[in-house]
Formats: sequence, structure tokens, C-alpha cells
Amino acid sequence: MGKLPKDCNAREIGSTAVGIVHYKFPKKNWEFRQITGVDTGVDCICELIENEEYHNKKIEGQIKGTKKPKLLENKEYFSFPMEIKTIRHGLGSSNAFILFYVDIEEELVYYLPMQDYFISNPSFFEKLEKDQQTLNVHIPANNIISDNDDKLIEIAKSVYVGGPSYKLRKAQ
Repeated sequence: MGKLPKDCNAREIGSTAVGIVHYKFPKKNWEFRQITGVDTGVDCICELIENEEYHNKKIEGQIKGTKKPKLLENKEYFSFPMEIKTIRHGLGSSNAFILFYVDIEEELVYYLPMQDYFISNPSFFEKLEKDQQTLNVHIPANNIISDNDDKLIEIAKSVYVGGPSYKLRKAQ
């Protein structure tokens, strides 16, 4: 015994989280694609469909699952320690990059648009330069994927320039 790979709880949680995100994304407006190959921090791409056409408007997503998400004291946000290298990679995309935080027991998907989060909090860029592995990001408890996907549609139509730096901005 002990000569074979072992299963772990993280694999089960991660696989379940990916399935829930795929299931919860409104099929009417979105094509969900899971990313395979080298793990660069992007687990899926969700492409917007409008008027039954693909217009190359996409969201790149990092999916993280948990059994018991804990709200911060203010009850408005969840805190999640995200790897800095993943944040930097996501901020470098011209497509919207979103953290999908999945409560696998309640089957709820919370989301945080990373570029908008950093643009709204410019002091956070400095934290990406520090000698640490993770940065706690705060995911709004009211950002939940549902059939009312107007906010996600708006996010998918955003184009970002400037990469993971103070110059990051939405293109006009």
C-alpha cells in the first residue's frame, strides 16, 4: 500500500466548483469553455452570445471552491487569499478576468472582476510588488451569478489596457 497516487479533498472541491460555475452560467447568453493544459490561473473562458452571434467578448475566469465561505464582519464581503502570480497574469489580459468563488454546498457562485477591483483600489497595485505569495481580495456577497446577467454582460464588453500596473485602465 501507499505506492499509488492519493486522492484529496481539494480535488473534489475544485471539480465540484468547476461543474457548478458551468451549470450556473446562463446558457442563453454564454458559452462556457473549460481550459486544459498548463495551469496559468485561467480555468475557463465564458464567451458572450448576443443576437445568436459570437462577437469575441469574453470573460477569463479563475475558479475557487469552498464548503463554507465565511463573510467578513461587515457581512458584505468574503475574503480570499489569491496567489499574486495569478492576479498579475489576470491583470495582464485585455479580456475581463474574474475570480469565481464557489460555495459548493449552497451551489452559489460569487464573482470579483479583478481589473475593476484594482482600478477602483489603486493602492493594491503596490501590494503586488511585495515579497508575499498571496493577497487577500474581497468578493462582494451580492455579486452572484444568476439569470440576471446584465453586470456580467457589461464586464465581458470591457477591454483593459496597461497590464498589471498603475497604468491599468478600461479602454474607451
